[in-house]
Amino acid sequence: MRLSFRPPHPPRDRADTVEILPPLPVVGPAAGEPERDVDRAGRDAVDRVEAELVRAARAVGVAARDGCAETAAAASDAAALARNLDALAAGAGAAGARSLALGAAADTLSGEADGLAGVLVQAARHLERTDAQSRVLETEMAEAAQDSARLVEAVATLARQANRLALGATVEAVRAGTGGGTLWQMAEEFKLLSADAARAVEAVRALNRRLSGPGAVAAGSVATSLAGLRPAVATAEAAAQAQASAARHLAGTAQELFAATDIIDRDADAAAAAAREAARRMETARSVGAGVAGLAGGLAGRTVASLRQAEIGDRREHDRYPVDLAVRVGNWGLGRVLDVSRGGLLLAPPEGCAAPVGARLSLDLRGLGRMQVQVVGASPRGLHCALGDAASEGRMRDALVAIEEENRPLIAAATGGAAAVGTALEQVLAEGRLARHALFDTTYRPVAGIEPPHYLTAAVPVLEDILPPILEPLLLADPRTAFCIAVDRNGYAPVHNRAQAQAPRAGDPAWNALHARQRRLYDDRIGLSAARSTRAFLVQACPQDEAGRPPLREVASPIRVHGRHWGALRMGFRI
Repeated sequence: MRLSFRPPHPPRDRADTVEILPPLPVVGPAAGEPERDVDRAGRDAVDRVEAELVRAARAVGVAARDGCAETAAAASDAAALARNLDALAAGAGAAGARSLALGAAADTLSGEADGLAGVLVQAARHLERTDAQSRVLETEMAEAAQDSARLVEAVATLARQANRLALGATVEAVRAGTGGGTLWQMAEEFKLLSADAARAVEAVRALNRRLSGPGAVAAGSVATSLAGLRPAVATAEAAAQAQASAARHLAGTAQELFAATDIIDRDADAAAAAAREAARRMETARSVGAGVAGLAGGLAGRTVASLRQAEIGDRREHDRYPVDLAVRVGNWGLGRVLDVSRGGLLLAPPEGCAAPVGARLSLDLRGLGRMQVQVVGASPRGLHCALGDAASEGRMRDALVAIEEENRPLIAAATGGAAAVGTALEQVLAEGRLARHALFDTTYRPVAGIEPPHYLTAAVPVLEDILPPILEPLLLADPRTAFCIAVDRNGYAPVHNRAQAQAPRAGDPAWNALHARQRRLYDDRIGLSAARSTRAFLVQACPQDEAGRPPLREVASPIRVHGRHWGALRMGFRI
């Protein structure tokens, strides 16, 4: 038969609070069992120590939680500051990039303005030359007009003379009669010359009119326009030079702005990094504060568990058995009953039911009927209720008969196994194989490189030799058994049962490696309650773990060595 081992309960936070039971109501001693004053005084002292311890732990927890809240708020502010500084750095970087681009554009503009100024200088020079040439042209045109006027007069004189000669030749030809043919020919020639001269005069006069008319005016206007254009070109040249100077200044300013934004960017990055580091440290402080609060609660829980499970501090008058029963609580709705005993029960009330201590409730339990109970205390698990009348006590006694019968073989296996382990431990002490201080050693040395943490003690080598032969038969005796481990008073399991009956014996490296991985501290509420209980047996419910494996019922019985409480044998059974 092969039975796989799983831890008796899922790993929990060690700050998980141990259930703090409410104080029992003060009642008189049972008939025939007078309570001694020393017992009453001892219980009162335990109550006072417990109350002060719980009060102090709660105060530390509240302070630590407040500190956590403050550091969490500061961490949030620091994170927000870091984000703002990151945004500032990004904005500074973008502004630097824009200023760099602006500087480049200003440099380009300055170059273009310098080029424009040069072009305007060249244009001014050309205008000056054109102005001079236009003035020379105007003078030459005036002189040409004068020369053409003199030429017109000379040609007109020539035409008049030619006309007179033609008239004279005609007269002489008439006088000569038939013999004057040559004179007639000369007269014709002079007439032609006079006509040509007249036409030449007219052409020259027309040219003179054109030279002294719109052409002369246009030449004058060009000269005047060029003269007026020179100041405008000079002004544009000065403006271009000023624009180039301003552009160079803008480029320099842009470079300075880029350098400044680069510094801002670096400073913002450094400030953001510092803010992130502050946020990280605050988060660490918050985690430490949360750890302190958890340790305070865990310390109170473990100490209360020690007090409550010790003989002098045990307040339980009756053994309790875990159950899971549906119950209707008055008009509140459905709740669950988590455990029962001859004196009362633990109620997980329905949502919204916040019955104070002293309140009376009417319960309707499935299979058990109606019961009247009174709330005597509250814990993280629910409301602790005492039976309120004789009828309810009778129904509970009838129900417990079947529950006790169901648990009897499980309890017998656990108590018998605890006795066997105690006997084996006493034997190795007697043989000298193990020193008493080593057996009760609580110096747990962590094993490096294993998660969750595993530990070694001085007693591990001997316990690995003597415990498996006792634990394995207990594991295989009942098919319902899921695990069987021996733990010391702090919940430390030095040796686990092997996973299968035919596993190799001690001394085999694989077997030792398997057990090295199983040296665990089970110091949560269930583990500590089992390890420190001094009652003959303790029955608890192990809830379903994170892997979804079904819940178990655990039975623990104390292991004593020469009367001294060493720890407990814990056995888990499938329900």
